Amino acid sequence: MNKKAIFLLSMLMIAACSGNKTKEEESVTDKADYVSEKNMVDTMVLKRVNFNKQIISNGKLKAVTKSDLKFLNSGTISEILVKNGESIKVGTAIARLDQKDAKYKLEQAKLSMSKAELEFYDQLIGYGYSKDTSSVPPDLLKTIKIRSGYTSAKGDLRQAEEALRNTTLYAPFSGKVANLTAKPHEAFSDIVCTLIDDTRFEVEFGLLESEVPFVKVGSSIKVCTYSDPEKFYSGTVTQINPLVNDKGQIKVLAMVNNNSGKLIEGMNTKVIVENLIRGKLVVPKSAVVMRDDFDVLFRLDKKTNKAMWTYVTIEMSNTESHTVTANIDKNAELNEGDIIITSGNLNLADGSNVEIKRKKN
Repeated sequence: MNKKAIFLLSMLMIAACSGNKTKEEESVTDKADYVSEKNMVDTMVLKRVNFNKQIISNGKLKAVTKSDLKFLNSGTISEILVKNGESIKVGTAIARLDQKDAKYKLEQAKLSMSKAELEFYDQLIGYGYSKDTSSVPPDLLKTIKIRSGYTSAKGDLRQAEEALRNTTLYAPFSGKVANLTAKPHEAFSDIVCTLIDDTRFEVEFGLLESEVPFVKVGSSIKVCTYSDPEKFYSGTVTQINPLVNDKGQIKVLAMVNNNSGKLIEGMNTKVIVENLIRGKLVVPKSAVVMRDDFDVLFRLDKKTNKAMWTYVTIEMSNTESHTVTANIDKNAELNEGDIIITSGNLNLADGSNVEIKRKKN
């Protein structure tokens, strides 16, 4: 091999060695940067606060005011004036029967009334009185009305007027129309529709024997539907049935306002019963993580900005928070005023460096 070839080969080897060294240096630098990087976390100051203990059950909605509506008399329907799902006010006309017979009977009753009035006044004059009945003795006036047919005709007229009114079905209260099955031009004597006052509902649900001591009449509840689990409706327990059924449950009733108008009779719901318990150490659920099959949260050492692994025992939980105490079996320590890491804690270890994003009071 000539000198020129040897020189070129040497240069290539030097260049290759220099390239490998650069990659190694870069790797060491990257590792150092990773180790020194701090974990960004959120924190809160641990305090004793009131805690909403929650009991979760399944319930079903029942209308507080509900009525199956039908005509007092049978007949042929001439008009349907509402439709299913329509909200109507009290006094709204819902349906109407054919009125020909009722109107005819009313005209006949009016005619009979006119004849009875003529006979009544003729008899008054026969007794020496005018149409002014103020001076007629009450007993005599009553006798003349009966003998002239005035009393009977007046009763028939009232009945005819009532019969004509009853050919129209009116809403007895404000609500929403349901189960409307009647159709125009058909003979009908059954229920026309169901009217439901959907401004509020009664929710019926069951509680276990062990859960009942935490609930009383007046306790607050929250209700959500399975179709919209993020929307909650507030309510209040109104009745607790003092009887355990064969499933070991006690029936409870609560009143719920339908503020959005989206609740429907018969809906299945999730019911959350709330009971206020005072003076508990409360942390968000995100603050507690699992380590070695134990519940753990991380406290912040304010001097070193390091995370301190702390074993805890969860006493109670609701949808958002836990009440916690120090795990005595693990000789853990937890005190009011400790700074608790509430996020960014999934990959933390005891002694991890942390940096606070924001502090929650």
